[in-house]
Amino acid sequence: MRNNKAFTLAEVMITMAILGILASILLPAVSKVRPNENKALFKKAYYVAERMVSELVNDETLYPIGEGTSVGLDNVSEVEYNDELYSGSDKFCKLFAAKVNTINNNISCVAGSRVPTDSNVPSFVTTDGISWYMPYTDFDSDKSIIVDVNGDRKPNCSYSATDCHSPDRFEIFIQPDGKMYVTGVKEKEYLSSNKSMQ
Repeated sequence: MRNNKAFTLAEVMITMAILGILASILLPAVSKVRPNENKALFKKAYYVAERMVSELVNDETLYPIGEGTSVGLDNVSEVEYNDELYSGSDKFCKLFAAKVNTINNNISCVAGSRVPTDSNVPSFVTTDGISWYMPYTDFDSDKSIIVDVNGDRKPNCSYSATDCHSPDRFEIFIQPDGKMYVTGVKEKEYLSSNKSMQ
């Protein structure tokens, strides 16, 4: 009698069928656990903006308390930071960009560049690939930063668009005193969620 230690074709086929059934049951569950990349990147962008705005508005050398109604970011008087002079309507944008890691120091803080379109360039892009569209303003009222969390990659839309199911553009509002808030449905949902990145 021969001692045969090989599997028969029937045993191999049964094993493959069982593995196929298990895969069909487990793959949908595993795909639901996969984190939402846009959500994670928006939360990161929001916390970066929160930290930078707090640093700027609380820095007495960059935003000194002015006379009259100047309470924070609305102080556009000239200041020096890292041997550069900053003032006017592009002061906030340039100071913000100076404090984050940008790609190639390619900073465009000019009027009209804030609203993202296919032909418009962002104010700057950070090393994590997030495109930032900064306000060009003297902060006479609440202003907003628009972030495109995946840069040039599609869909390049916000949740308010009728056909945008996976938004990658979000708006963060900033008050002259440095307080921040969001008004969009997805922005609120993403920031209030402490669950896993679903």
